[in-house]
Amino acid sequence: MDALLAERAAPIQSAHIPWSSLFRYRSIWGLMIGMFCLNFAIYFFITWFPSYLQEARGFSLTRLGTLGMVPGLMGIVGSQAGGYLSDWLLSRGWSRTAARKTCLVGGMLMASSIGLSAFVESTYLCLALFALAYASLSVVGANCWTVVSEMAPTPGHVASISGIQNFAGNLAGILITTFTGVMLTLTSGSFLIPLAVAGGGCVVGALSYLFLVDKIEPLEAR
Repeated sequence: MDALLAERAAPIQSAHIPWSSLFRYRSIWGLMIGMFCLNFAIYFFITWFPSYLQEARGFSLTRLGTLGMVPGLMGIVGSQAGGYLSDWLLSRGWSRTAARKTCLVGGMLMASSIGLSAFVESTYLCLALFALAYASLSVVGANCWTVVSEMAPTPGHVASISGIQNFAGNLAGILITTFTGVMLTLTSGSFLIPLAVAGGGCVVGALSYLFLVDKIEPLEAR
């Protein structure tokens, strides 16, 4: 890891790679799709989660402020655990590809549990699924930005790829808020479709990180 950091920090003669040509890399599209699916689920927590607990689960403001914070707290744990686990695997001799993708793919697959939360009757089981989903999404979040710095063709492209990835993620944030509102209107207040779509999206994100994103190494300059 130290050798990688030293190599990336050393001054080099960077190949001229226009910003627009970054979209020619399959891995860039894989990162974009993965981030889109990640944020599609995360922004449900940011925007509609309190409304879901009150309207679908009958939470009072008191329960919302106590039990409702459990998924958010687990998100903090997941973020720390995701970063630690990925680097621990790396220190144990795993390749960067194996270490990072284990957290990216595994995290997205576990985060698909958000799709099951609308189908269970038990409020506590529902919260447990939400907590698992938020923690798993945070595991992915701890690694997706690290991967950008490790895959940029030159150090001068790290910020550009981060911006491209973040653009895709913010599109998802816009879409989930509108999509959920429309579905609630069409289904007389049911959250089933938005949550199921978010869960399915997590599976799509896992497949994107697994198959579209290539080896976790600097992309070949074109």
